[in-house]
Amino acid sequence: MSGAPDVRAAVAEPSMREIRRNILNMVWPVATENILQFLIGFVNTAMVGRLGAATILAVGLSGRVSMFVWIIFNAIGTGTTVLVAQAIGAEDPQRVRRTAQQALLLGLTIVGVVGTAVFLFAPYLLLAFKATAESLPIGVAYLRILVFSLPFQVVFMIISAILRGSGNTRVPMQIAVVTNLVVAGLNSVLIFGRFGLPALGFRGPAVSTIIGQAVGAAIAARYLLSGRSGVDVRLENFFSYDFGLIKRLLGIGIPSSAEMAFWQLASVILFRLVNGFGTEAGAAYQLGLQAEGISYMPTAGFAIAATALVGRSLGARNPALADRYIREIVKWGIALTTITTAILVFGPRVLMRLLTDDEVVIALGAQYLLIMGFSQIPQQISGTLSGSLRGAGDTVTPMISAGVGIWGCRIPLSFLLSRRFGLAGIWWAINLDQFTRLLIVGAKYLGGKWKAAVGDGVSGEQETRQ
Repeated sequence: MSGAPDVRAAVAEPSMREIRRNILNMVWPVATENILQFLIGFVNTAMVGRLGAATILAVGLSGRVSMFVWIIFNAIGTGTTVLVAQAIGAEDPQRVRRTAQQALLLGLTIVGVVGTAVFLFAPYLLLAFKATAESLPIGVAYLRILVFSLPFQVVFMIISAILRGSGNTRVPMQIAVVTNLVVAGLNSVLIFGRFGLPALGFRGPAVSTIIGQAVGAAIAARYLLSGRSGVDVRLENFFSYDFGLIKRLLGIGIPSSAEMAFWQLASVILFRLVNGFGTEAGAAYQLGLQAEGISYMPTAGFAIAATALVGRSLGARNPALADRYIREIVKWGIALTTITTAILVFGPRVLMRLLTDDEVVIALGAQYLLIMGFSQIPQQISGTLSGSLRGAGDTVTPMISAGVGIWGCRIPLSFLLSRRFGLAGIWWAINLDQFTRLLIVGAKYLGGKWKAAVGDGVSGEQETRQ
C-alpha cells in the first residue's frame, strides 16, 4: 500500500555522540592496522635498504607490478564492500551471504590465470617500468617467488572486504597484525640468515610474504566460516555462479578498478621518467613513497568507514544520516592529517635516514617528502569523499577524478616541469593532481545527487530472486 509508513524511517536518529562512536568503532581498527602495516613495512624496507640501491629499486618495482595485479581484484573487493553494506542496511542477510559467496568464488576462479601470467612475463613487466640493468635480474627473481603469495592475499582481501562492509573492521585488523608480524619476524631471519639459516638476501622478503599471507588467509577463512562473523557464509551452493549478482558487483567495482588502473598505467610512465634520472633517483622515490605512508596510512580508514557507513545509511533509506557521517569523518580526517603532515614537513631527512644510509638517496627522498606535505590534506578529503560516493554506489565520479587528475595533470605536468626543475618538478605535478581530484569529487558531493542511490541495492536483490 502506498500509504504504509516506512518502518525504518520511524527509527530514532542517532545522536552526534552515537555517530562519532560508530565512526570511531570503524576507523580505529583500520587506522591501527594501517599504522602497524606502515611501521612493519618501514622496518622491512629498512632491511632491504641495507642491500643497496639496485635491490631497493628491484623490490620497489616488483611491488608496483603487484599493484597492477590488484587492479583486477580491487573491483571484486570494492563491489563486495558496497553491496554487503547496502544489504546490511536493508536488513537482508540472504543477500549478504550470497554476495560474500560470489565474491570469493569469483576471486578464486581468476587468481590462477593472473598468477601464471605474472610469473611468465615478469621480465617484461619490470622493463615496462624501465628497470635498470642492475635491478632487473634481482626484480625478476623476487617477483617470481612473490607470485605464490597471490592466492592467499586474494582470499584475505575479499574476506576483509566482506567484513568491512558488514561494519567489522576489528577482525581484519587483528589478522593483518598477525600476518605482518610473521612477515617482519621472518624477514629478519631470512634476509640476513639467523638461527643457523642461510642468508637469502633479497629473496627473503618474498618467502616471508608467502608464509605470512598463508597464515592470514587461513585465519580469515576459519573466522568467516565459523559463524562468528555474522555473515553466515556457507559452503552449500558455494560453487554455483550467480551471474546477475556478479554483474552488479563488478558494475560497482570496475570503475573503482579503472581509477586504480589510471594510476598504475601512469606509474609506468612516471617511474620511467624518474628512473631516467638514475638508480639513486628511483630508489629515493621508492623510499619516499614508503615514508610518506606515515601521513596517509593513519587516515586511510576514514575512506573505508565512509563507504560502509554511507552504504548502510542509504540501504536504510536515510540520506540525511549519510550526510552527517560524511561531514564528521571529513572533520576528523583533517585534524589527524594536520598532525601527520607536520612529520613529513619538519622531519624528512630523519625519516629517510631510517630507511637507508645512502646520502644521495636521502637528499632526494627528503625533497620528495617536503613537497608532498602540501597535498596531504587535499588528498585526505578527496579520499573520504570518494569513499562516500562509492558507498552510494557511485564509483564513476572517483574514477573520473583520478583520470583527469593523473592524465590531465600529473603526467603532462611531470614531463613539462621536470625539464626545468628536475625531480622537484615531478613532485609538484603530483601535488597539483591531488588538488584537481578534490575539486571534482567535492563538486559532486556538494551537488547532492549521490543521495538518489537510496534503495538501489534492494531492487537489485529482487531481480536476483526472480
